[in-house]
Amino acid sequence: MLSTSPPLLAGLNASELLNLLADGAYITDLDRRILFWNAAAERITGWRAEDVVGRHCRDNILVHVDKDGHPLCGQEYCPLYRSIITGQPSAVPLLVFSQHKSRSRTPVEVMVSPVRNHAGEVIGSIEVFRDLTEYMHDQLRAKRIQTMAVSCSLPTDSRVEFETRYQPRDIVGGDFYRIECLDADHYALFVADAIGHGVSAALNTIQLWSLWNDHRAELHSPAHFIETLNNRLHALVQGEGFFGTAVYATYNAATGTLTCVRAGHPPPLLFHSGGASKSIGGRNPSLGMFPNSHYKDTVVQLEPHDALLLFTDGATEVTDGDNHVLGVDGLQQLARVQSGDPADCRLDLLEKQLLQFSNHIHLPDDLTLVKLRRLH
Repeated sequence: MLSTSPPLLAGLNASELLNLLADGAYITDLDRRILFWNAAAERITGWRAEDVVGRHCRDNILVHVDKDGHPLCGQEYCPLYRSIITGQPSAVPLLVFSQHKSRSRTPVEVMVSPVRNHAGEVIGSIEVFRDLTEYMHDQLRAKRIQTMAVSCSLPTDSRVEFETRYQPRDIVGGDFYRIECLDADHYALFVADAIGHGVSAALNTIQLWSLWNDHRAELHSPAHFIETLNNRLHALVQGEGFFGTAVYATYNAATGTLTCVRAGHPPPLLFHSGGASKSIGGRNPSLGMFPNSHYKDTVVQLEPHDALLLFTDGATEVTDGDNHVLGVDGLQQLARVQSGDPADCRLDLLEKQLLQFSNHIHLPDDLTLVKLRRLH
């Protein structure tokens, strides 16, 4: 290996090299105070280096928000902070919206990495970002179409309470859920996870929405509905393996009886009031894997104040700093530590706990959480 710099780089320092980038770049210390701001960052954001160097990036400068408008300049959700505390660079680009000096919002694709000294200690972080304004026009249109198609209003009933949390990894995602009232006493709950991410997976959620409406008459029978869905999707997959996974349940609010069927999906969690919990639902093939597959129902009884949690694998296939997978048992524990009674868990707090557990800059997969709680 050559010990001297190539002639092309001779005389250029790190700042001069970063100023050659077409992408914006800035470097911070451990407190996220900006130490360097390149020329492309000035062009993309309107902020000059003299405006921002020496200030914290959260000091009304970029004020990043995510695709859903959630502020990222606190701690757990800030990409720079996550990079510093985990010591990990971004595995995939993160889409955020930064604040231009004019106070308008600019969509940018962000990659972050910790900055280390010669001893290997993390001493700061660097963020590189790219303007995605043109790309976002098509993505946001796709999001509007998907939202109109798959939006789901929660039923209201004094006997039962519903709560949901949905966070696609990208602008659009491949998770799909429905909660609907079937009659005066019965409710349908469906959670599915189509293969892939982004626009291709989003198209699959439109397919699920269409099939849900086509076969609404079969919703009272979970096993029969999933068998019908499986056969329709097998014809669509055509040798590509399988379409995705799903769990479907019907709940009788008059009796507390729940009938559930899984199709290759993570098992739902039944939280008994007082602390006990268990996984439910037998093993069945994933959707579209085999034609004419037989699916079997599981029937359980919910007592007053018991809760059921349905989720996609974005809630369990999360790894920590030692590459340990959270798993279903870990998810149960996160729900339990909120208040001691997992039936009382709040889904917004559970989502935050997942990120705190993880060794990722942001959650690496689409996340869907659906909770049903029997009130009386």
